[in-house]
Amino acid sequence: MSQRRPGQVIGRPGGGLEAGRNQWAANADVARQGHAGELRTAAVLDPIARTPGGPTVLHDLTIPGSRANIDHALVRGSDVLLIDSKQWKPGRYWTLPGLGTFRGRERFSYADKATMAMAVDKVRTHLEANGVQARVLTPLVVIWPSSKRGTVRTLFLRIPCARVIAGDSLARAVGTGRAADPQVVAALAKLLPAHRPVRTASPAPTDTW
Repeated sequence: MSQRRPGQVIGRPGGGLEAGRNQWAANADVARQGHAGELRTAAVLDPIARTPGGPTVLHDLTIPGSRANIDHALVRGSDVLLIDSKQWKPGRYWTLPGLGTFRGRERFSYADKATMAMAVDKVRTHLEANGVQARVLTPLVVIWPSSKRGTVRTLFLRIPCARVIAGDSLARAVGTGRAADPQVVAALAKLLPAHRPVRTASPAPTDTW
């Protein structure tokens, strides 16, 4: 029986939010929290990719025709799962149809952006333009608490065109999967920032609480 090879880890998590490379965050604190959240998600995804016969994970991809980025993409066979990482203050986040999202009683409009819907559409179009047949799944938004002193409650949180999960549920939600279609990986790798070379390993994240 032939030995199954591990999947790949391509790109650098949080690369677009590193000092001097921040492309979209409103301020330095937002960039720091976003970078920390991406590292925590990568710490879950990368070991899954490195298992024998595992999927491939790509970090920090650009969205074609946009300044926004895709934090992570997990490829299993020809299935593509886009993943967005957040690190938010502990609290209860909930969405009231027609009125938007709140953290406690405070309006939290940041969660109402339709970025994931745009990302799915743009990635699907990009794959088709590269002659690749793939299925782009409903994306995940993974939310980590920014402090050990509380939790992020998301039972009633709704983000457009995405499934919301807590960070500690990520491994269960992703599972193990299967080896990626190399044509799908090659097409997605074209979305890596031009100034950043492809990497097949990610550095071990430090404590980001």
